[in-house]
Amino acid sequence: MSENLSQPTLPSGSAGASEPTQPTLRSQLLWASVFPLAFFGLLFAMLVYTALNQLVLNLVIQRNTAQVQALSDSLSQTYPGATAPTNRAIDQALQSIDPVNGSRLYVIAPPGKLLASSEANLNDLPLKTDELAQFIRNDKASSQLTTSTATTDEMVVSFAPLPGGQLALVLTEPWTALMWPAFNYEFVLIGLLALGTALSLVMLSLSINRIIRPIAGLAEKASGAVPGSVFHPVPEHGPQEIRALITAFNQMVIRLAEQQTVLRQYAHKALLSQEEERQRLSHELHDGTLQDLVGLAQRVELCHSELDSDPRRASQRLDELQKLLGQTLADVRRISNALRPPVLEDFGLPVALEALCKDLSQAKPSIQCDYTITGQPHRLQPDLELAVYRVVQEALTNIRKHALDARRVQVDLTFAETEIQATVKNDGTVFTNREALLYVRSGHLGLAGMYERARLFGGNLEISADAQENTVVSLQLPVSQDLSV
Repeated sequence: MSENLSQPTLPSGSAGASEPTQPTLRSQLLWASVFPLAFFGLLFAMLVYTALNQLVLNLVIQRNTAQVQALSDSLSQTYPGATAPTNRAIDQALQSIDPVNGSRLYVIAPPGKLLASSEANLNDLPLKTDELAQFIRNDKASSQLTTSTATTDEMVVSFAPLPGGQLALVLTEPWTALMWPAFNYEFVLIGLLALGTALSLVMLSLSINRIIRPIAGLAEKASGAVPGSVFHPVPEHGPQEIRALITAFNQMVIRLAEQQTVLRQYAHKALLSQEEERQRLSHELHDGTLQDLVGLAQRVELCHSELDSDPRRASQRLDELQKLLGQTLADVRRISNALRPPVLEDFGLPVALEALCKDLSQAKPSIQCDYTITGQPHRLQPDLELAVYRVVQEALTNIRKHALDARRVQVDLTFAETEIQATVKNDGTVFTNREALLYVRSGHLGLAGMYERARLFGGNLEISADAQENTVVSLQLPVSQDLSV
C-alpha cells in the first residue's frame, strides 16, 4: 500500500544549520556496558587472584611441613642425639626434596644459634631470634608465610625439631618462586577474561545492531515521508517493541495522508463554493436588489414630477414606493443573515440556536424540534460561537435535506466549566461516524467543514447511533475561562 503526500515542507531548523555531532545509540550503549564489564572483570580477577594465592599457600604449607618433618626424621637416624649434621649433609637433604630456587635448610639450637646450613657461607638466620622462638615453643612441625628480616622478602618458613635432642630444622623457600607456576594460570585467566569481555561487547554490538537497523530504516522512511512523496509502509521487523513502533508510524502516516487528501478536497471545494457564493450574491444583487433600487429611483422621479400635477397619482406612487422599499429591505436582510447571522452577534449563541430550531420547524412542519440548554449560559469568544452555530446549522440542514423520515429532532446546548457541548439528535435513518467519514473522503463539503471546525478549536466531532437507533451529532469544544466574554 502506498500513500501520496502533497505540498512538501522542509523540516524545521534544517536549512543551513550545522549541528555538533551527537553520540550514536550504539556508542552510548557500548560505552555504558564497558565500564560495568571492566569493573566486574577486575573484581572477579582480584577474587580469583586472592583465592588462588590462598590455595597455593595452603598447599605449600602442608607440603613444606610434611617435607621438613620427613627431613627431621631422616637426619635424626644419621645424627642421633645432639650431634649436628654437617653442611654437606644438610645440602644433600635439601636436594632430596627437589627444592625451588632460593630454598635454604638450617640446623639451629635454641634459642636461635645457627649450627649448619645448606650453604657453607651462610652465617645468618633468615629470622630474628624472637621470631624463631615462636616456632621452638610449639615443639612440633609447622609452617607459615612471613617476611625475612635479612632480605625483606616474603618466604615460607617451615620448622621441625630433631627427635632425641635440642636441635631443630628450619626450611625457607621464597614465596615468589613458589607462586611462579601459578602466575601462568593467572595470565591465562586474564586472557580468558579479556576474551570474554570482547565477546560480550561483540554480542552486545550485534544485539544493538538488531535494534538500530529497523530504527535507522524507520528514520530514513520518516525523512522521506514529506508531502508530495509516495509513502510505502515500512516493513515490520526487529524486536516486539520496534515492530509496535513501526506499526504505529505506518498508521500515523497513512492517517495523515488521508487527512491531507480530505483537506485538499475541502480547500478545493471551499474555493469553488466561495466563487459560487460570490456569483450567487452578484446575481441576487443584480437581479433583485439592484433592480429594486432602479425601480425605486424611477418611482421617486415619477412621484416628483406628478406631485404638483396629480397629487392623487403621486400618493399611489408613494404607496408603491413604500412597498418596494420594504421588499428591498427584506432582500438585503436575507442576504446579510446568510453571510453573518446578526442574532448571533446581538443575542448570543443560545438565542441563535433557538432561531435555527424555529426555522427548521417552519420549513418542515412534520418535524418536532425541541431545544434545551444545560448550565449557565454566557457569551463566548465570537469565532467559537460561530463554529458551534455553523456545525448545528449544517446538522439541521442535513436533517432537512436527507433525513426525510425524521419526525423528531432534539438540540441540546451544554455550558460546562471547561468546554461547550452541542448535540443534535434525530430519529431518522441511522447515520454513523464511519459513513460520515466516507462522505467526507468523497468530497462532501458540509461534513468536512463540520470536522474541520472541531479540529480548528482542538475539539471533537462524532456522529454515532444511540441505543434508540437515533443519529446523534455530538460536538465538544474546549473553553478557556479567559476566552469567555
